[in-house]
Amino acid sequence: MSEPFQFTKSKVDDHTVRVGVDVRPVIEPKLDRVKLHEVGNKLVEEYPNLYESLVQSPTEFRITKKFLFPGKGEAELPTLVITQRGPVFVFPRKIAVLQDEVDLNNINDVVVNCLRIFREQFPERAFIRVGLINEYVYDTGPVDSVRLISERFTRIVVPDNGEIRLRINKPTDDYNRIVELQALRKLERVPEISDRFQTQGFGVSVHVDFNNRDTSSPVTDDKILRVLYDGQQYNEKELYQFLNLE
Repeated sequence: MSEPFQFTKSKVDDHTVRVGVDVRPVIEPKLDRVKLHEVGNKLVEEYPNLYESLVQSPTEFRITKKFLFPGKGEAELPTLVITQRGPVFVFPRKIAVLQDEVDLNNINDVVVNCLRIFREQFPERAFIRVGLINEYVYDTGPVDSVRLISERFTRIVVPDNGEIRLRINKPTDDYNRIVELQALRKLERVPEISDRFQTQGFGVSVHVDFNNRDTSSPVTDDKILRVLYDGQQYNEKELYQFLNLE
């Protein structure tokens, strides 16, 4: 009998870190156009390795960065997006299509400093929640990820051609710890048959959202750093204990 599949860092195919901040009142791209532009210019000046091109319209605001990988290619990715809830800072860590990792600054320091720049332009806004979101794709190789998730975490029998997606929140007094699991298939085109694909392998998408539960008062810089630190500690150890049922 083969050993049960183990989730480990070495099996991560793709990894993106996001830090989302809930702002009240909300930031509106159309009404706050001038202030957002000023924020964007300061971020590009402060962190050219993360922020490069501003994309702005009455309905959206985002900053992108072109990451270069010698001998492998390049990828232009969003690194800051303004959503209906507030700013989301995006830190690509490992890019599957290029099989390469991105070397970045200390995320915690970058986020706190960027939020200070936001506060300078939006002093009347309050930051009430910060969430550390890690998005992983684990390569399970020949192990059927639908069966892996259903047998390990449920008592549901899912057919071979079925799908499964789970969302679990394991809160503490201070934090929401939301983990979402979804089975993936790696497909490749069948030679000489343009509309036919075959399964090349399997994977599991793991989405981890670690955020503060108390939103009754604004979060300070110290609180932001605490959420990010505790979230990173959870991802380093307790997440794997959960995924592997240890």
